[in-house]
This record gives sequence, structure tokens and C-alpha cells, in this order.
Amino acid sequence: MKILRTVFKVFMIVVLPASIMLTACKKDSNSSSNNTNNNSSAAGMSANGAASDNAYDDALAVALQVSSDSSTVLTGYTSKKSGTTTLGTTTNGAGSYYCASVTLSGHTFPITVTVDFGTGCVSADGITRSGSITYVFSGRLSTPGTTISATFTNYVVNGYHLGGTYSITNTSTGSTLSLKTDVTNGTITYPNDTSYSFSGTKTTTLVSGTPGDLSSYIFNVTGSYNITNSVGESLSASVTTPLVRVLTCRYVTAGVIAFTYTKGSVHIQGTLDYGNQTCDNNATITIGSNTYNVTLP
Repeated sequence: MKILRTVFKVFMIVVLPASIMLTACKKDSNSSSNNTNNNSSAAGMSANGAASDNAYDDALAVALQVSSDSSTVLTGYTSKKSGTTTLGTTTNGAGSYYCASVTLSGHTFPITVTVDFGTGCVSADGITRSGSITYVFSGRLSTPGTTISATFTNYVVNGYHLGGTYSITNTSTGSTLSLKTDVTNGTITYPNDTSYSFSGTKTTTLVSGTPGDLSSYIFNVTGSYNITNSVGESLSASVTTPLVRVLTCRYVTAGVIAFTYTKGSVHIQGTLDYGNQTCDNNATITIGSNTYNVTLP
């Protein structure tokens, strides 16, 4: 339970970028304008891919809150009987982060849980959500082997409209907590109405921490994702150095994502680097000799 609560807190503080600023801080003087434009497009797609990945992470954050909330008791040895409750009243110190109504169907697993944010509300951590997510829990999230499937109904998080199928699997072995997430046939529409197709698989693993000292917990995130848009651009990204999240920082503090941008016959490779464990909202995209500063709001 302590580990699950810590995972929940970490995901609660993930920032969902509503916009991303790209600043080119170095240009190759020998590059043609076409190459420069292609590199800028690749950098933009890399940033959009990271934003999309973070938006889908919100579905995991909501599932963790549902599981740990005292009014649903999905992490305990029993589950609440069918009914409707208000999500956010907790006994584990997580606080009232959400502003949703939660409906449970059934009192034995599998249990269907619908989290409904209505026409829109802002949670205590500043995230705006509307619409609903429906989860089907095969068992307690804290139990190895449990699977959770999620579907979206007009679900929008911080302006990002999500679609597709989302699933969570507890892949823990021994005393090591591990949660795998999958997005299949994902669709995401940005606040400016730009649409993308998205898919990805990630694994979040607890790697260190002193029992009783929640601030010492460190998590590694690995995996990959793909994003495409309607004008023929696509990007494949993979974590090459595990992304690091710590409880005391709201941002990814370290880690590297390698990507390949494709449009027609153009193929561009690059990296997105979150830095070396400094707690800030800056990252760097590198393509050849070009670097772009990425600022997350």
C-alpha cells in the first residue's frame, strides 16, 4: 500500500503540457533552408509526442486515485458494493485531487468503474478534465497480474481530447513494483484542433527508496511510443536512458528519448534529453548540430 500511494503521488504531479515552446539555440550554417525546416518539424513532432505521452499518463493517474481512494477500496481485500461516490476523499494523505463522481458496478471482480468529470472541472493540482473514463478492473491494482482496461467518452485533459484503448497491467515481481501501460489505436486532438494517432507501451518501476521516507523514492520509466498526423508526418520514440521521477519534483528529472522523424523520403534522427536530475521544466532536443530548448509550462 505504501508503494502504491507513492506511485499515485508521483503521477499526480506530472505536468500535462498545454503548449510547448521550442527555441533554436544553434543552427548549422551549412544547412539548406529545407533541412532547417525539416529539423524544426522533427523537433516539433518530438515535443508533441512527449506531450501526447504525458496526456495519456493521466489515465494512469486517475486509475491510481480510484484504486487508493478510501471510498472505493479497490486496493484492499474487499471492494465497495455498487454505487456512486465522490472521488477525492482519501485516508492516505493524497488529498482531494479530483472533482469527479465515481460509479462502481458490482462488488466482486471484475468491477467496472466509471469516473465522470461532467462538463469540466479543475482538480486541486490544477488539471482541467471533462468527459469520463470507464475502467474494468480484473482485480486489485496492487496484485501482480491484475489488468485494467480503460475507454474514453468525450474525455479531455488540459485541452487534449483522448481516444483509443488504454490498459494497465501490474507486472510486479517479488518486492519490485512495476506497472505496464499500453495505448492502442489512440487518437489525440490538441487544443488547436490538430489531430494525431498515438500508440505506446511504457513501464514504471520503483528502483530505490528508504521505507518510511517517501521523498527518497525514485522511479524509472522505460518504453516507446509512435505518433502520426494527417499531413504525413510520423515519429517513433524510444526511451534509451530511463526517465527518472522523484517524489520531490513535479518534472521528469533525467533520461533520454531517441526518436526518428519521417515524412515521405525524409528521415531524421534525434534525441530529447530531460537533463541530469535537476528539478526544472527544461529539456533539450538535439538533431545533428542543431539543438532546441523545450520549455514545459
